[in-house]
Amino acid sequence: MKQFLTKVIIISLPILFGAIFMEFLLRNTPNDYLFKKQYLDKNSSEIETLILGSSHSFYGFNPEYFSSNTFNASHISQSLNYDFEILKKYQDQFKNLKTIILPISYFTLFGKLEAGSESWRVKNYIIYYGLNSSKSLIDYSEVLSNRINVNIKRIASYYVLGNSTISCTDLGWGTSYNSKNARDLAETGKTASKRHTREDINSDKYQLIFQENIFILESIIQWSNKNNVKILLFTPPAFKTYRQNLNQEQLKITINTSSDICSKYDNCIYDNLLSDTNFVATDFYDADHLSEIGAKKLSVLINERINKWK
Repeated sequence: MKQFLTKVIIISLPILFGAIFMEFLLRNTPNDYLFKKQYLDKNSSEIETLILGSSHSFYGFNPEYFSSNTFNASHISQSLNYDFEILKKYQDQFKNLKTIILPISYFTLFGKLEAGSESWRVKNYIIYYGLNSSKSLIDYSEVLSNRINVNIKRIASYYVLGNSTISCTDLGWGTSYNSKNARDLAETGKTASKRHTREDINSDKYQLIFQENIFILESIIQWSNKNNVKILLFTPPAFKTYRQNLNQEQLKITINTSSDICSKYDNCIYDNLLSDTNFVATDFYDADHLSEIGAKKLSVLINERINKWK
């Protein structure tokens, strides 16, 4: 038995050291989460307009088109609980914060990062933002959070091929969705709407998520109100092929709930831009994400809205 255990240890050590080395390489690979965390560490006190939210914000708002000192702190698939965690982490440093921009997309109130297909992203908030919001050990490790082939590709891409691993500008706007590479709007409208539609929003599972998100959303608005910060909620624009395939009950609840909650607070405005006619086919990268053309248009539009609100 002793000899067997010795052999197991000898065999296991190279694997263990290999995993530790891989973890070291992955954690030292630049990424958007670490980049934004470092920006917030240094510049939170100077930010006047803070953009939160998911990919609709990440690709939809270019801070360069805002007249105030603006930073885009959104991430792909970022749910409301992580918007709030980021806000709480830097709340004492937001000395000049005047406005928060937060999307309430078709899926927002019925979604949670931990419960979705991209739950592997939770580790980015644990490892790079330093949040302790997960009870799973997997979320505290790069190696354990992704398949080994994915991790090897990431390491090779950065350390061997020298590819950039940052996909946003210095002010946090995502640059990957370029109009030159725009996708088919008909196809992406069908696939994205299906992906964002919950199979039964009245089930115990989604009603629990919904209630949690309502509580978090109100907490964000209340924090903003207490700190004299205005908050602009909006449902982002989408192409007709996306809108036509949405579940009307889920959409109606999203719009009505957002409007009702916002109406209770003097510091809150809600804009439903889902079918805004300012946005045409050439503004979209895919059916529910704006390209750099649409991002400029949305950024200018919201900036004007904020300036009129002062």
